[in-house]
Amino acid sequence: MDAAELTFGRLHVCTFEQALELKNKGFEGYYTDMTSTMEQLLAHFAANAIRPDLSVVAYWNNRPVGFVFIALKKVGELKLAWNGGTGVFPEYRGKGIAKAMMQEAQRIIRAEQVDRAILEVVTINSHAIAAYERGGFAIQDRLIGLTKEGPLHHQWHEGELPEGIRLKHGKAIEAGLLSFYRDKAAWSSICNNIPDGEVVIVLDASGEAAGYALYRRLYNEKGQLASIALYQCEAAAERPDKDLLIRIMLQEVYGPGDCACTRRTVNLSMACPAVIEELKEADFTVQYEQYLMIYEKMNRS
Repeated sequence: MDAAELTFGRLHVCTFEQALELKNKGFEGYYTDMTSTMEQLLAHFAANAIRPDLSVVAYWNNRPVGFVFIALKKVGELKLAWNGGTGVFPEYRGKGIAKAMMQEAQRIIRAEQVDRAILEVVTINSHAIAAYERGGFAIQDRLIGLTKEGPLHHQWHEGELPEGIRLKHGKAIEAGLLSFYRDKAAWSSICNNIPDGEVVIVLDASGEAAGYALYRRLYNEKGQLASIALYQCEAAAERPDKDLLIRIMLQEVYGPGDCACTRRTVNLSMACPAVIEELKEADFTVQYEQYLMIYEKMNRS
């Protein structure tokens, strides 16, 4: 690659039409259809705190041909960044542009003094994984998307709760206060990033939290339940009844079974195989698998 041909700028100097073209052409030929409308692109930016002033645009001979969308958010004491998408126009791939953009993004992350940067990448995208690893990211977890359409003909738990066990419902953000909360998660699965998200917390006989599930329910224009998305489902590591707690939480999140809605997971951690096994037993099917990759401040030189 002739470095003189490649320059970088920021997304905020592009027009809306250029931003949409960057996103759609940059993801052309991807594993799934990633085409967006203008409305969807703007909603994506707003919902995920993407910063056009920090997001990278690659120019080849002054033509925009690639991008890295960068989100920035303060969560508690941590300053988090997220790679909200990296793409290069098909005719410009293989020229080292993605690698160069990741180096530019890394420079921005350092300049912003980010504590942790997060990205998700499809497990079979070996070229992207290699580029991210060269940019300082390391694989931390494996993520899965599962889906079940229509009524749920499966009961994870029936009858009364075990003696001493009770459930507490609240806002998703409450999960972040738990000692065993999974904070190293996909951007979409962090409790602070789930609009209208909810949490169900399992409490034991002493009132201590023993498990939690982060989820979101969406309704159609008639007020009918349209979909249920599960983002995290965790039981405290020391619990001998972890499997039972998981079944109780899944039943609570995905019920009632007679509702013909879409039930799915969103970048659910595969670190607890019992959750995945229970969902597959209920005829949830795999839609995708991704790696969670993280770049930590302490790893910087």
